[in-house]
Amino acid sequence: MPARELSQLGLYIYTVFLTAPLMWGHLVISYFFCQNPLLYQIGIASCLIHFFSPVLYYFFGSLSLALNITILAGFIHEFSWSILTGGFISVSPIWFAVLPMIAGLIGTKRELFLWFILSILATSYLFALHLNGVILQNYLSHSGEVLARVLIMIGFILLNSLFMFAYMVDRDRFYHAIVEKKEQIDTLLTLVGHDISNPLTVVNLSAKRLSKLLTSNEDPDIHKCLTRINSCTSGISNILTQIRDLQSIKQGKVELKFEKVYLNQVIEYLYRVFESKLHDKNISLKYDYSANEHIYFMGNSTALKYQIFGNLLSNAIKFSDIGQEIEISVEERSDGVQVHLIDRGVGIEEELLEVLFENNAIPSKIGTSGEKGTGFGMSIVKTFVELSHGTISVRSKTKDISPDNHGTQFSLLFKKSLFS
Repeated sequence: MPARELSQLGLYIYTVFLTAPLMWGHLVISYFFCQNPLLYQIGIASCLIHFFSPVLYYFFGSLSLALNITILAGFIHEFSWSILTGGFISVSPIWFAVLPMIAGLIGTKRELFLWFILSILATSYLFALHLNGVILQNYLSHSGEVLARVLIMIGFILLNSLFMFAYMVDRDRFYHAIVEKKEQIDTLLTLVGHDISNPLTVVNLSAKRLSKLLTSNEDPDIHKCLTRINSCTSGISNILTQIRDLQSIKQGKVELKFEKVYLNQVIEYLYRVFESKLHDKNISLKYDYSANEHIYFMGNSTALKYQIFGNLLSNAIKFSDIGQEIEISVEERSDGVQVHLIDRGVGIEEELLEVLFENNAIPSKIGTSGEKGTGFGMSIVKTFVELSHGTISVRSKTKDISPDNHGTQFSLLFKKSLFS
């Protein structure tokens, strides 16, 4: 039996044995302090059905069936009490509030909704009778009313304590399960990263050495194979780097040291890194170095180069067609420096824009020339922008919607002073 079902079954049994004395207590009160024998007759039938309802689970294996019969017995019991002890002004209708709570804690949303509706209908019916001046006779004596109130108070205390205890046990169990699972994932990622990175370095170095040894060989197939090896090792290396970045963020190990960073230095570095990719797709990078010579903002140089602008420019190249242009423009504002990275690529669908920066929300997509990715890039960008006390926004038009004016624009705002 699954652990969750076993937990629900245990809670169900506890609930039956806890509510049974309350129902039998009402039965005793109706026998000694009620002038109408019908209340006692309905009560004894309801109590017996309620007490033996767990047997249904034994024979049919359905917790839902047993639970609904148990609650139904309580519903009939309390409705008859309400009708025969004064209606809406009786002490009994308050018990209808317990039924959806029992159904929701033990059963499913369907049971919760069912007993919520039935409890509302029963209460509304009694209230409607009261509003229309229908006076239901109270067959219960004063002593019986006092005892019934005592049972209500004790019952609510016991039931609330049981359900709160069950909630706390489940909460602690799930918390420990989550912590344990997180530790397992962190350990797995660390081991995988370590076990893959070492052989990957060997493969990468071997491929470079092999490429030097075969410089005189003009066989295109050999060069194609070496290119594929370099491409694959580079891709795997990028995946490992981004996994480590995400792991560091989640573990709270990322502490950025801020300094004055000149944008020209960041763009110059990015151009050197991505020069071959830009050349392969004949993409031009438009940026005015002279106009932005004195542009700076506060940030961490490494994060800006690798995790923020590196990811954004890589994506812009990845999703741009051959021969397109990528533009980086700058706007000085009173609250900082805003950098716009604009491409004329395929664009991002509107439904994906809403969850673009969420973890694991965007699956990896193939670029216009078959480039692969990890799907983690945008969440990493957003996280490091926020760690840099900046903001990021995006707008995009797809080729399908705007064939002549498509592409994506990321706008990043950074502060010139951390105290501004």
